[in-house]
Amino acid sequence: MVDGFLDEVGLPSRNVVRGLAAEIGYIMGCFERGYGNEATVLRYRELLDAATTRATGLIRTFQATADALVLLERVAAGRDRVSMGERARLGIMRERFRGQALAARAAADAAIAASVAMTAFVREGSVTPHIVNEPRQLVLFAAG
Repeated sequence: MVDGFLDEVGLPSRNVVRGLAAEIGYIMGCFERGYGNEATVLRYRELLDAATTRATGLIRTFQATADALVLLERVAAGRDRVSMGERARLGIMRERFRGQALAARAAADAAIAASVAMTAFVREGSVTPHIVNEPRQLVLFAAG
């Protein structure tokens, strides 16, 4: 779904989780050299918690918008004629749905990347996490 939105607006997609996890892993390595392993794990546990909380909130917002859009679509489908006002509301809700889908995906990618980097750091002591190839993913902050 997100790849379809990206194609529509002409944004590139790439493996964001791999890139973010590598960057977070590098930062964790730098932090560890200055403060030690234990302080690094504690600090990045906070990052992981914050990223997960942010992603959860955006996904809930996305779900609420999707529910409202489905309701409007059902109402419109049940009528012989749809007024201009209803068409306008549908257009606004569709755009909001797309924007929130992209934001939820970006936040989820960031949370997954933080989790992958933290897991690699704790398990392997690795600065650069070894990551399985992920499917094409949204370029984080591309529209910003």
